[in-house]
Amino acid sequence: MAQETAVIERRTIDFVPESERHGKVFSMFTLFFSGNMQITAVAVGVIPIELGLSLWWSVFAVVLGNILGGFVMAAHAVQGPRIGIPQMIQSRAQFGVLGANIPLAFVVLMYLGFFSGSAILGGSAVALLLGVSKPIGILITNLLTFLLLALGYDTIHRYAKWAAWVFAAIFIVATVLAISKLTAMPASPAAAAAVSLPMLLVAISIFATWQITYGPYVADYSRYMPKTTSARAIFWNTYFGSVIGSGWAMLVGVVLGLLNQKVASADPTAAFSGLFSGPTAWLYGAVLFIVLAGVVVVNALNLYGGSLSTLTILSSSAGLRQSTLQHGKWWRIGLGATGAVIGSLIAILGANSVMAYLNNLLLILMYVFVPWSAINLTDFFLLRHGEYSIPDFYDRHGRYGAWGWPALIAFAVAILVEVPFMSMPFFTGPVASMIGGADVTWVVGLIVASVLYAVLMKKSVPKTA
Repeated sequence: MAQETAVIERRTIDFVPESERHGKVFSMFTLFFSGNMQITAVAVGVIPIELGLSLWWSVFAVVLGNILGGFVMAAHAVQGPRIGIPQMIQSRAQFGVLGANIPLAFVVLMYLGFFSGSAILGGSAVALLLGVSKPIGILITNLLTFLLLALGYDTIHRYAKWAAWVFAAIFIVATVLAISKLTAMPASPAAAAAVSLPMLLVAISIFATWQITYGPYVADYSRYMPKTTSARAIFWNTYFGSVIGSGWAMLVGVVLGLLNQKVASADPTAAFSGLFSGPTAWLYGAVLFIVLAGVVVVNALNLYGGSLSTLTILSSSAGLRQSTLQHGKWWRIGLGATGAVIGSLIAILGANSVMAYLNNLLLILMYVFVPWSAINLTDFFLLRHGEYSIPDFYDRHGRYGAWGWPALIAFAVAILVEVPFMSMPFFTGPVASMIGGADVTWVVGLIVASVLYAVLMKKSVPKTA
């Protein structure tokens, strides 16, 4: 098992043979626990307070949204061991070798968006820790992230395994401090505000989308595991790691929003580290360092997935495919460096509007990735039952073809059907307006995309997929 001892990961978007498979399913728990138990999730947890929800309705939205979205997210984890290729290469079975580049383009933008949003928060931690400017803090954060990305799959998993325990310890203390501060303060109007059903649905949609947008990530980090890995075990380890990690961090964000919405919205890093005052002030520097470590975890996932997705787009050119497979390590590192530079520029330019940035990003991503996820999972679980031809993923003239019209049609129609249900700061669809701005788009997208794709593909899927 050469892959286990390699310092820098050799493979990128090619198939992982059984002789190189390794790993334990619990590593999926620690990876997605660490990737979610970090400051970006805390920042997103402030959103329901900004929407005017009370404490308990905010808690309800966080818990329900993560529970529901987590099922969609974790289902993708099963695909990695079964097929042994990155997540977005697998999309070629539905969208075609060239057609898959359409959702892939959105995926690359998603990775850049999350990377830059998290980098802002990490940069704030470095700025507070070292006394440098926020742009310098962003650059330091992203340099550390790039180093982890360069080492690859196994190192990312190992880092996340140890980070999970440290993050849990700090968040236990942060949770106790946040609750004690909340119970000590006079009751605020926000703590007992009447529920607004439209805003509650918007909040649930945002938290469900947080989970669903992990869909393009998941199989990338399970593809090295043996094909015989229990589907049930890998599903539940991924599910609980992601749902517990994000839900816990977001609930801390809810409390921070109630304690001081202005600070929590303007600088979530300062609000979180500010919990550690008085008797726990000695932990302040360590907390900032751990905030930085958490951003490094999640942004390594963003850079890693972004480089694999970009490679997948490039490899659809027949003249480039062989070189990317044979020398993919340096392509992955080079594209990761490019993503880090672009993401740094975006983060520096948007450093003062992180909350609005994250809110709008999650809503926009929901409209695109819910239909993609529905199509991908319908194909894997209901139509082809996990049986695919590996060589044809890399051949535009193979059985999956250049363009997968049933998937492309279902994808486009689902997004069009979503439009009347959309509820964003800059656009509200007619149906959303009729129900007071409530957003149920993710439910509509899941149903329309999966049903339409299944109908269009009913007579198209061969007995041997």
